[in-house]
Amino acid sequence: MRVKDEHKRQAIVAHTLDIVSEKGFAGIKMSTLAKRIGISVSTLYVYYKNKDDLIVSIAGELIARITKNSVQDITEDLPFKLRMKTVWLYWINFSINHSKEMNFITQVKKSPYYEKIPTTIIETKNRIGTELFELGKKEGLIRDIDNEVLEATIGALLYETVNLIINRKIQLNKKDTDMMFSFVWNAIKS
Repeated sequence: MRVKDEHKRQAIVAHTLDIVSEKGFAGIKMSTLAKRIGISVSTLYVYYKNKDDLIVSIAGELIARITKNSVQDITEDLPFKLRMKTVWLYWINFSINHSKEMNFITQVKKSPYYEKIPTTIIETKNRIGTELFELGKKEGLIRDIDNEVLEATIGALLYETVNLIINRKIQLNKKDTDMMFSFVWNAIKS
């Protein structure tokens, strides 16, 4: 069995993100990817069994890492509203500063690949959001409505905030992010 080189694996991931950003999943051809990286196709297959394995593995890795990082600054003593804002700001920053990764994850979520991601990764991601929403409901701070509705509301405002920043209508600064988070909070508070 051939030894896997972490730098080579990272190059595979980076070039896959580039291709998906440019052409979507249909643009991924293992031979083209290998050529783009400067490795043989057989070397690429040492790292990933096939295109599905490549996409699902990268998606799982990204979602696990992002989920973990999104709550790293959350502590038990942090008030609920500040917890929500911390997570929201993490996602704003991630969406802007890691647009290829965000694009990849967004496409995965809308595809059959999402169902192939290990359930432990998805369950961890979902549990963090559910626990946060349930805490807010328990404390009487946010509306006691379905978590999917809360997530959709927050997600829509997050998406539009990112677009406003990218299109330079607002800035990624305290004043503007406070303003946008106030819309989020007003939409979900009880």
